Amino acid sequence: MRPALKALENSDQYRGCAKYSDEQHLRVGIERVIQNKKSGRSWVLWCHLARGITVRVRTFFKALESKRRTRMVMDVSEAVRRQVDEHDHYDPLAQHPELDRFSVYASDGHSHSAASHESPIGGKIRATNHIYSLNLRSHSMTHLALTQPAEGKKKEHELCALKRMGASALRMGEKTGTKVIHAYDPAIIDYPQWHRWKQGNGIYVITLEKSNSALGKMAENPFDADDPRNTGVISDERVGNAKGVVLRRIRYRDPEAGKIYRFITSEFTLPPGLIAFIYKLRWDVEKTFDQVKNLFGEKKAWATSTESKIQQAGFISLAHNLVLMLEREIEATEGMRDDKVLKRKEARMKKSALEAQKAGRTFNPLVAGVRRVTKRSAQFLIWLQACLEHGTCWSVAMIQVRPLMENYLS
Repeated sequence: MRPALKALENSDQYRGCAKYSDEQHLRVGIERVIQNKKSGRSWVLWCHLARGITVRVRTFFKALESKRRTRMVMDVSEAVRRQVDEHDHYDPLAQHPELDRFSVYASDGHSHSAASHESPIGGKIRATNHIYSLNLRSHSMTHLALTQPAEGKKKEHELCALKRMGASALRMGEKTGTKVIHAYDPAIIDYPQWHRWKQGNGIYVITLEKSNSALGKMAENPFDADDPRNTGVISDERVGNAKGVVLRRIRYRDPEAGKIYRFITSEFTLPPGLIAFIYKLRWDVEKTFDQVKNLFGEKKAWATSTESKIQQAGFISLAHNLVLMLEREIEATEGMRDDKVLKRKEARMKKSALEAQKAGRTFNPLVAGVRRVTKRSAQFLIWLQACLEHGTCWSVAMIQVRPLMENYLS
């Protein structure tokens, strides 16, 4: 909790409250995510029995509705994200000098089932949908937006939510002069909007071309076929539509399965193989969502108010980033990393390379070179849950976790 409490001290949203402090609210919210408790009432009871935090059910849910506490949670969440980005970490994009002036994110929508007392919209109970972003350099996670249907509408499209946020939010707090790439699924397709984000805002999009795309080929872009990073690239084209928007289309053949992908982007300078690689890394955000849903157990909205939904998303981001920082601190101070996960990943890579070789194709060296865990293992999180519940000291906790990092329990 140390990084979160440090961020709270520096937040201008911090307020003293003897009855139920901001420190307590942070701990209760973050641990509710990590401890995988489904019911708010059962979680408050657990806090009483296991934590000695004497918060009433009504007080907890009222705090979730507080606009000031929402600003506080999101302020702390953003500060912790910056802490993750600033610390040393494995960056699979660092070896490519062309990306030196780029920040690269995988962004996508993620939904929770509706809270128990959610009101129906158009006669139907609707899921709560959020948009998150994962920094593909550091793996830090942040909440971008809660989709909110306008009056008379059943739901808000993710693209509408992104437009409502504005370009400044999509710049992710990056410094002037830094270009920002968002790898997104085809839900983000709006070519005129891409042009507006790019001009004056330095925001670029990478996605897959839809099958019904009306983009027409204008010219071939030359690329270095001898550059191993362009392995699998078939063509690099300049394309356009009837509205005069000019884009770039890259056709790429997956070396393992032989499937051809068509990537569309508003970025024109990077090697085409790097564009394909960045979109491949977008899968990391899907792995993170799997961790949120299946390991953290965050499948359902905590409450019905807009503030509570945003706070829940902030606590999910905080939990992800704090666990990530803990994992890296264990590696830095104890020399331990999740070797069993990396060994399994390496075995999958070897199998994929063999399948590509059998098909007469070369496995992509960019993909083969990635050596990092994309989500925490269930064993690691169960260990963490037990340590938090029992107040295990660091030295004992390290003895407990070492065999869990080396092998899967049989």
